[in-house]
Amino acid sequence: MEIGKKKLIIVGLACLLLVSFPTSVYALDADDLTDLVGYTIIASSYIPGSFRGARRGKVVQLANDMVFEFREYKYSYSYRPTVIIFAFPYSESIILYKLIIDDEIYDVVRLR
Repeated sequence: MEIGKKKLIIVGLACLLLVSFPTSVYALDADDLTDLVGYTIIASSYIPGSFRGARRGKVVQLANDMVFEFREYKYSYSYRPTVIIFAFPYSESIILYKLIIDDEIYDVVRLR
């Protein structure tokens, strides 16, 4: 078999493998990010162990010792997910917080 034909077969097989086994991708789209207008990223951390989503009143402690209480319900599951913490200075005494965990944005209250 010619070298050119071998290369063509290898490239074809590689393309077939890429199409046959897509990888999972998590992504927020622009509509999701409109919820974060005015917010600033203040920290990045992770949740030790497994995360089974949020329910109103559920408390989560991050690896950096920040503690938040969820204000809504959303189900998801992940192990040791990365968390991005956002803050918005609503007034001199009130700061609003949001977390991104996996591909979801959560409304939270900071407890510590």
